[in-house]
Amino acid sequence: MPAIPRQIFDERLITGLGYAGLLPMLLCVMFINAPWSLPVLEGYSLAIIAFLAGAWWATALMHRDCTAADVRAVLILSNATVIAAVAAVALMDSGSLLVLAVLFACLLKGENQMAVFRQQPDYYRGMRTGVSAVAIALHLVAFTLVA
Repeated sequence: MPAIPRQIFDERLITGLGYAGLLPMLLCVMFINAPWSLPVLEGYSLAIIAFLAGAWWATALMHRDCTAADVRAVLILSNATVIAAVAAVALMDSGSLLVLAVLFACLLKGENQMAVFRQQPDYYRGMRTGVSAVAIALHLVAFTLVA
């Protein structure tokens, strides 16, 4: 059996891990009436948003072809996103699900429009779009079920 080229393996691993990250969200929505479901969904979503925003920092700081203004914008927007997510989870009930859905959309839009992210591979962009779309949909479904 021939070996799988490293790039293909990495693409499959990254894509698989991205989609696997949706499983906790899906389980929370499936069991949305359980007392643990909403807090776990909110906490996990907050963790994922913080993870993505942290990746923004690494991307911006490693990118050598962007202006200082581009890098500053990425750093500030990533922090603002996490602060908004924390505030929503801490201060809102089920409405936090709508805020979290919007924040997932904002992160995706930023990655698709900001110069710092232009060098992302196509497979990664496709995975991020698919994962974000499902995450947003799951948050909207959860909101309709608990509101």
